[in-house]
Amino acid sequence: MRKSIATLLFSFFMFSLVNAQLERKRANPDGPVAETFLTKNIAGLGTVQLLGKGDLNSMIQHNFGDVRGGIDTFFGVDEGANVRIAFGYGLTDDLNIGIGRTSREDNIDFSIDYRIFHQTKLDGVPVSVVLKGNTGIRTQKESFGLTFQERLNYLGSVMIARKFSDNFSFQVSPMVSHFNTVVKTKADSELYNTVYGLGFAGRFKINERKSISFEYLPVIGDKITDTKNHAALVYELETGGHVFQMFFMSGRWFTEQHLLTRTETNFFEPNFRFGFNVNRVFGLL
Repeated sequence: MRKSIATLLFSFFMFSLVNAQLERKRANPDGPVAETFLTKNIAGLGTVQLLGKGDLNSMIQHNFGDVRGGIDTFFGVDEGANVRIAFGYGLTDDLNIGIGRTSREDNIDFSIDYRIFHQTKLDGVPVSVVLKGNTGIRTQKESFGLTFQERLNYLGSVMIARKFSDNFSFQVSPMVSHFNTVVKTKADSELYNTVYGLGFAGRFKINERKSISFEYLPVIGDKITDTKNHAALVYELETGGHVFQMFFMSGRWFTEQHLLTRTETNFFEPNFRFGFNVNRVFGLL
């Protein structure tokens, strides 16, 4: 009798243990996709990748002169650099704010990103959609003859992206830029305060830590005289604590309203500049 009871108890225990193990292995097959892109920016173009609630991202963006100088300027490295230092913070998983300062024109910019759709694994929501706004102001001494309003610039963008597989993501970003003041550099220059663009971005994942990304930002409609469409090719390396991005880019700026209206070199001639971004995320909560 005792032997039968012991056998029964042992069988019940083993059944419960196996059942518990099976339950722990069950995973929700749906849910939001992760890492559509590695960071909030590729080279200069923003992405749908947002910071989580309470996360702080510090980013240093740096590029050199264009390669046309050849060996005399060490292919642009000896020319003056452009640097942007920026910080982003996740107020929620779907709402991020940020501030940045660019050395060119001492431009200070403020940004906000709001996600309205997040792609899910089972395609209940097939794409991620993020609205982006950016407002910048020139603070260099040479611009002090302008009023506060005259020194402002703006960007509005809708970023639409899909992660097609674990190895490939693609994004389209219709956008509009506006500068309250546009200054002529040539007497016959065609100038426009408002310029429209359509950004394209993609990421090809090589392995868990490395990827190749690109961005292309053609102007749609009227284009300011002597400006070109911006493009960049990026190698990304994730080290666990940092994401390093090394790239060739045609534009000199890192804010999209400036890339649309101030890019003067053609990536496909080829003519571009070397640069890099350093990203570090800190969890504050």
